[in-house]
Amino acid sequence: MKTTLYYFTGTGNSLWAARELARHIPDTKLVPMARLIHDGGEITAPEGRIGFIFPVYIGGPPLLVAEFAEKIDLTAADGIFSLVTMAGAGDGAWKRLNNILKKRSHPMNAAYSVKTPTNYMLLGDVLPEDQEIDVIATARSDIERIAGKINRGESVFEKGPFLMNVFNGALYPFLKGQLRAQGARFRADEKCNNCGTCELVCPAYNITVAGVNPPDWGNACESCFACINYCPRSAIQSGKKTASRGRYHHPNVSIKDLMVQNGRE
Repeated sequence: MKTTLYYFTGTGNSLWAARELARHIPDTKLVPMARLIHDGGEITAPEGRIGFIFPVYIGGPPLLVAEFAEKIDLTAADGIFSLVTMAGAGDGAWKRLNNILKKRSHPMNAAYSVKTPTNYMLLGDVLPEDQEIDVIATARSDIERIAGKINRGESVFEKGPFLMNVFNGALYPFLKGQLRAQGARFRADEKCNNCGTCELVCPAYNITVAGVNPPDWGNACESCFACINYCPRSAIQSGKKTASRGRYHHPNVSIKDLMVQNGRE
């Protein structure tokens, strides 16, 4: 059976997870959601198994992912699943996505979560590099296990920690409206040389570099943190604490990979 993996990534974890999953599932194609959204027009899934691979944002799916799920025609799908990358618990994200799909009469038949390194330095520093390596190694093993379940056609909905799910479930309805507003909180400091990296990696086309100095953030932010984490000079800040905190993007996902996702290559 052919499998199509629709992915969305900010700092690379979900793209890496999609690639790892594809290594273990025969006849698999990766397709970026952001690129299809920006291309406009109808979005129709091909025949076969369909997977959604995306990160957790404050307990739910990224807004672009929700928009994609509301738009895609899944009539030809033969089984739908999701794999969520997260730092805490992913249940709320895949449940909210599934609620969208249920309303369109295309519910998922399986859902999984895998822990990956955090990129959300607003709440605390990123992990030390040795811990990042360990988390990625464990995630690689988990994804291989998940691929086996998908290949066998198992109907599995993996649940995370109960208290974390309750906490995230309570926060998401109140905070999801703040995701797009995050753009207003970003700024470039004196280290910025207007290289344009932030604009290229932004999946929302929300950053303007040409003709402005420093770069300008609009009001369509996805809160993916690609700009702050891929900036080669660590010149992008949000609030007062990020200047002293580290940066993270998946070591196997490049700026060019994000440009491909965003249709900017």
